[in-house]
Amino acid sequence: MSNKKRTSEQSKGGIKRFFSSRSTRRGITSIGVTVLVIAAVILVNVILAILSSHHAMYVDVTANRTYKLQSATVDYLNNLDREVDIYVLASEEDLTTTASTNYQFYVQANRLLHEFEYTSDKIRLHYVDLVKNPTFLADYPDVNRSQSHMMLIVSGKNYTTLDPTDVFSYDTETYQEEGYMVVNSQHVEQSVTTAILKVTDDEHTVVSVLTGLDEADISAFGSRLAMNAYDVESVNLYTGDISEKSEFLIIYKPLSDIDEDIYKKLSDWLYNDGNYGHHIIYFANDDVDAALYPNLNALTSDYGIAVKYAYIFEKDEEHLIPGNNLNNSLFDYADAEFTKDLNSKSKKIIMGGERGTLAIDVLDNAVASPLLNSSEDVQLYDIKTQELQDVEGTLCGAAIGRKGGASGANSSVVVVGSYYAVSNLYLTADTYNNAAYFVNLFNVLSEKPNAGIIIEGKDPTSTELGVSSAADISFLGIFVRFILPAAVLIAGLVIWIKRRHQ
Repeated sequence: MSNKKRTSEQSKGGIKRFFSSRSTRRGITSIGVTVLVIAAVILVNVILAILSSHHAMYVDVTANRTYKLQSATVDYLNNLDREVDIYVLASEEDLTTTASTNYQFYVQANRLLHEFEYTSDKIRLHYVDLVKNPTFLADYPDVNRSQSHMMLIVSGKNYTTLDPTDVFSYDTETYQEEGYMVVNSQHVEQSVTTAILKVTDDEHTVVSVLTGLDEADISAFGSRLAMNAYDVESVNLYTGDISEKSEFLIIYKPLSDIDEDIYKKLSDWLYNDGNYGHHIIYFANDDVDAALYPNLNALTSDYGIAVKYAYIFEKDEEHLIPGNNLNNSLFDYADAEFTKDLNSKSKKIIMGGERGTLAIDVLDNAVASPLLNSSEDVQLYDIKTQELQDVEGTLCGAAIGRKGGASGANSSVVVVGSYYAVSNLYLTADTYNNAAYFVNLFNVLSEKPNAGIIIEGKDPTSTELGVSSAADISFLGIFVRFILPAAVLIAGLVIWIKRRHQ
């Protein structure tokens, strides 16, 4: 055999031995696995990049779901039938790299804006750097370009702007003295949803808050209505005219009665030339004898309702407030028509205040009906005689009277025995349902097409436990003092016995 042939055979045998050796096979397997892992990583990144453009690729573990939209907002956006463009008037980089004191709130705002786009295919999110595109707002002549706007919300020919003060709560003292914002919290979801409601609704419902009766301030509830796309105005009963578009009048804790001319004016407004469709919401003043309001009493009695000069005092623990006096108590829903769109029907309504909740009488069952009732374990305190008496059955804290014509439209008078029911204190208490319930009352009466969406607001700093009644606090006390220690003791005994017999 020649040397060349022998060398060739030895070379082939060496190669065969090299590839058949265990170390070579392991090396090839390692290379193959590495290539597959790299390919898988690249594929996963490509898939995530595609998904991230359509879905939020993060998990919200904050206590109040700061980076997620409420279920009611999601439902509303999923049923949106008009295209909406959200223009942030800054680059995304500039929006999320603001001053360190406000950084977290601007990041929250940006994440929530993406949530709007991810949730509905009708919503498009854009970032417009006005420095690079200074003529952008020229297509929107009603925008005041002398002000610093944060967003422009557009649907068809309708548009509205949102300023930083619409989107963030901030330290007003620092803002006024130093000229810059120190943000305390954000309410992006509420403000953007309100803007979408406004630009997708060609006709806004007008609510007129009546003045001229030495009434109390109702701005907190007015802001809540505005948040839900109502146009809220103030009208002096004696010097002003009610808007032709107004569907609601609010009379809030008046210190004086209306005169006979105003009584006729309001009665005619409710009748509306036989077309009806108007509503008066009256929050009674518990500081003044109800008998001192003869004309307001006549107006409510026309709709089957009377205000008693007597307080409702609860005895049932399920309707008492933890650590509070008898002046404040919880009320149950008496009419399912005004609760069907509430996110939570288990939360009650809190009413009362410095004095209490006035009892409301339903005079004519054919016209009027209760809205909010007490428990059946309740007492009535007559303010004049200062007598406390037991009563059988429930007492009414709020009622509605309705009249209508041949067209099918109704006019309503709603009487609420506690003006505190829509105070800022109760509207912002997540434990109770005041904000959602009273907004929904307006939604149902106005027959708004988006009555199912109720913007309640979300406070990222809220630390409420959700304990709503004295019965709840009693249960918590029993649980912490007795049930929990007993459970720990039993578990310890079981473990000890098992180990002892092993």
